[in-house]
Amino acid sequence: MVSVEFPIIGKSIEIEKGSKISDACEKIGHPLNLVCGGKGRCGKCEVDIQIKGTTSTVLACQVEVSDGLKVMITGEEVEAQILTSNMLKHTNPNPSTRIVHVKHDELVTPLCGNDYETLLSVIDLDLSQPPLEVLQKFSTIYHNPEGLNIILYNDEIVDILPGDSTQTIYGLAFDIGSTSVVGYLFDLKTYEQVGISSRLNKQTSIGGDVISRIDYAISNPDGLRRLNKLVVESVNEIIENICTENNIDKNNIYQASFCGNSTMQHLFLGLYPSNLGLKPFSSTTHRAVLTNAKSLSININSKAKINFLPLLGGFVGADTAAVLLSIQNDDKNRLVIDLGTNGELGVGKNNDYKVTSCACGPALEGAGLEYGMRGTKGAIERVTIANGQVFNKVIGGVKPQGICGSGIIDIVAELSENNIVNSGGTFIDPSKIEEPELAKRVIKTQKGKAFIIAYGEETESGEPLLMTQQDIRQVQLAKAAIYTGCLMLIEECGLKGEDLEEILIAGAFGNYIDINKAQAIGMIPHFENVPVYSIGNAAATGSQIFLLSREEQEECIKLASKAEHIEIASNPNFVNGFIMNTSLKLDEEDDE
Repeated sequence: MVSVEFPIIGKSIEIEKGSKISDACEKIGHPLNLVCGGKGRCGKCEVDIQIKGTTSTVLACQVEVSDGLKVMITGEEVEAQILTSNMLKHTNPNPSTRIVHVKHDELVTPLCGNDYETLLSVIDLDLSQPPLEVLQKFSTIYHNPEGLNIILYNDEIVDILPGDSTQTIYGLAFDIGSTSVVGYLFDLKTYEQVGISSRLNKQTSIGGDVISRIDYAISNPDGLRRLNKLVVESVNEIIENICTENNIDKNNIYQASFCGNSTMQHLFLGLYPSNLGLKPFSSTTHRAVLTNAKSLSININSKAKINFLPLLGGFVGADTAAVLLSIQNDDKNRLVIDLGTNGELGVGKNNDYKVTSCACGPALEGAGLEYGMRGTKGAIERVTIANGQVFNKVIGGVKPQGICGSGIIDIVAELSENNIVNSGGTFIDPSKIEEPELAKRVIKTQKGKAFIIAYGEETESGEPLLMTQQDIRQVQLAKAAIYTGCLMLIEECGLKGEDLEEILIAGAFGNYIDINKAQAIGMIPHFENVPVYSIGNAAATGSQIFLLSREEQEECIKLASKAEHIEIASNPNFVNGFIMNTSLKLDEEDDE
């Protein structure tokens, strides 16, 4: 074992010799963003270190720890903007998990009778036989003078507690994203939301996207166990935080609902994900999964019921099922786009949807770009070019360190609008740029041309912050996949774009982007008189609805069974459409 210090955040740890610096960062609760899966290619895990007074910058995923090593990371470097949900749709609360109080003087067992039948006659419910451990507990508390509280999940007795009628039970709803995890705590008697907590998904310390995590699970003998442990730790830290903040006993939490994409479902439930990454890209199960907290090491009451919402097919996961569940059944044809590291699409109305996914990759969230980063303090989130000047809005109001997803869409749209790049995404000759100050910002680097978003004197590092030619190409590929998928799915439904009544954009990325600019570069379709709305973290909304209503659970199961998965990428027309839709100005010919 060797000792590693983190002087800025006041922590130190003992860790096995031979471990990487990224392992040490993960161990203290500050996982780095290993976009490339720790292969040393993306450069996103650069950290400053000190060894015997000498400071250097290294890739944390490549350098081994040594005794006395100092790692100079700050807490701010890992605090991301994590989007919580919007308002719930109108739902009549009727949770599967509920509490029934029985007064002591009602529990009078007749001569030579039995206590359990007496209880059933009092509560007048047709219940299944409880587990032996519940009967054993029941036998010791039946005559409690304050009465009994019966914890039910549908028609099953989950637990029996001694106490009066003031006893409260709670439920949790989670959205497990590839990048972040959000949890919501509810009082299941009053149906009120008690608290919200979120954190980055610790699996980002393994890889930035689902493919790198699937590869890790396959390539490492202990890979699945470690990935499962990391996401469970993320969930448990949220539970600890939300309960501490609201003075709630974790043992009073008797249900938790979860949604996530297909890969997150497998890794959270401990299902081997190899077939997700290989043709025919099959999941272990698409059905909703019901288990208990003990089996998954979730730190709530061990008897608590755990629900994972159903998948819809392929890489269209339970997060999309939750998004569609959150939408009103009002007979409106909609295009629903859930934007994250994977683009998931749905077209239809009520509970009748065709769905697909498009591999847009992590570029739109900042990963894989030269100066891309998460939406954390120091990230440029808005870019405007006007009168030859570049105006940047930075999260936290500090000097910029990089650029996040919403800023990436802005800068590409602005470069196109100001004719700094042509419709094919290529930088034009600076001599042809009208504004001299903008022309100066187009420079040559060892990797080709780039645009200076912020000069060195404006940035945290003192080095210029660039949008490179390769970065623009990555954005073009991602946005073309989304746009092509949308058009083809609409066509598969027998509709035209103008037949839609709304386009809804779900997810954190979709919430923060400028929709007009996303349409201007051909990422989100534009149809005459069809409005586009951001609906926030609708997956989290759907997870909450699932928790709070038995009827909505049944609705979600019905929705999943009716959903038709369309494999767009295998359509012969996809490639041609995709190539054409890489253009930044879809209604214009390339000018160079």
